[in-house]
Amino acid sequence: MIFGKAGGNASRNAYTCKVSVPKTWVDRMGLTHEQREIKLAFDGDRITIDRPEHSPVKHTPLASNQKIRRFALLWMQMYKNHASTPDFYFEDVSFVGEGLADLGFEMDCGESFKAAFPNCNLGDCEAWKRIVNQIDSVPLLGDAIFSQWRYWNHWSNAPMEEADFEWFVLAFSRLAELAA
Repeated sequence: MIFGKAGGNASRNAYTCKVSVPKTWVDRMGLTHEQREIKLAFDGDRITIDRPEHSPVKHTPLASNQKIRRFALLWMQMYKNHASTPDFYFEDVSFVGEGLADLGFEMDCGESFKAAFPNCNLGDCEAWKRIVNQIDSVPLLGDAIFSQWRYWNHWSNAPMEEADFEWFVLAFSRLAELAA
């Protein structure tokens, strides 16, 4: 965070605060000099930057089923064999997060999943086991995986447990089936 002295008619002790974000993040959001509208929100704990609803920013089109299936099979095995996989593969944005975004999935905080399954908690592994095979939409499942990955990658303050790894194994397995 950059703190700077405020100018103009501000009081003598006033200052401004600024944060720079990596260009790769801005590119990932599809923002350009011409289309730079964002929605900034603060909930008391977190600051979020989103594209506004009905934004002219284009979303990445969904990749081919072949690419989605390959990605899903790879990550199903990575999560299945998590004990022998270094943690940074699960945590670094350039692996799972960017991969999901490149495939055209959206991290929507589970909103599309909640709309389709209003009585199911996305992160509850036991509930997930009951409904995962009812999901028949590649975009819905990909967005749910992206949202759950982001939860563990960014918002959770606890380490993943065995049931959490199992959640991803089930999710990626089902995604591979749907993309076949």
